[in-house]
Amino acid sequence: MTQEVRRAAPVVQPLPSLIPVPGAHPLKIFHVNDSTDDQVLFQAACKAGNVPFNWQVTDSAEKAIAYLKALVELAREVPVAWPDLILLDVVMPAVSGLEVLRFIRGTAELKHLLVVVLTGALDPQCEQQSMRLGANLFLAKPTPFREVVDLARALYQLVRHMRETEGVARGLRVIGDLTTEV
Repeated sequence: MTQEVRRAAPVVQPLPSLIPVPGAHPLKIFHVNDSTDDQVLFQAACKAGNVPFNWQVTDSAEKAIAYLKALVELAREVPVAWPDLILLDVVMPAVSGLEVLRFIRGTAELKHLLVVVLTGALDPQCEQQSMRLGANLFLAKPTPFREVVDLARALYQLVRHMRETEGVARGLRVIGDLTTEV
């Protein structure tokens, strides 16, 4: 490792326009993706878009679960810095990213974490399963760099909005670019 939504009757509220600014408080992101190229691409997009994320990355579902287990154990002794966002790929060798999602949603100390599935697996069943397991958002990996920069900015805005309004604690889910009460 290196440095660093269930559907109900919608109550539609557009997200505010929060633009990342120099010197803004960085948010902690845990990126689980077996592709180093994807990891580096997303970090470069954040830099190009002036998106202040502090990165923790891993290249397998097994390592992600081990890291999260270690955080849970450590939190029993001392305060820990939980990730503000887990960016999760689904298609990985050996163990699927969906197992990481199952582990997160099945662990009381982790249930509050915001999980965005960002994957190249565009099968509708994969999206349905991700959402059923508790993903906050399912997104296809963009390919043009400009779209990756835009995605990084949108994710930053989403996390800032959720933190500022304490939406996760109030039971808001994110569907597309809208928030929905559940």
